Amino acid sequence: MQSLLALGSQIRSARKARQLSSTSLAERSGIHRNTLQALETGKGNIELSKLLSICTELGLELLLVPREVSAQRAAEQDGEGERTELSERLHALMRNGS
Repeated sequence: MQSLLALGSQIRSARKARQLSSTSLAERSGIHRNTLQALETGKGNIELSKLLSICTELGLELLLVPREVSAQRAAEQDGEGERTELSERLHALMRNGS
């Protein structure tokens, strides 16, 4: 992801998909609700350990993938057969300017 806003958007989408309130997720992750709300709107900065805690609560895994790899993989999938779940997500992220 290329921005804090893209990261926050993904966190918010995952939280809503799990039908969790920001207060509930914040409590379960051990952070203040305002910190979570700032992160979700791309305005906050958060410690890595707390970000990992949020990801754990949401059933997400934080992956570091070189941009060249993710861009190449998504480009290879354009117009070709069936996409994998990961390539589909990478493709969607790239379309959304992440």
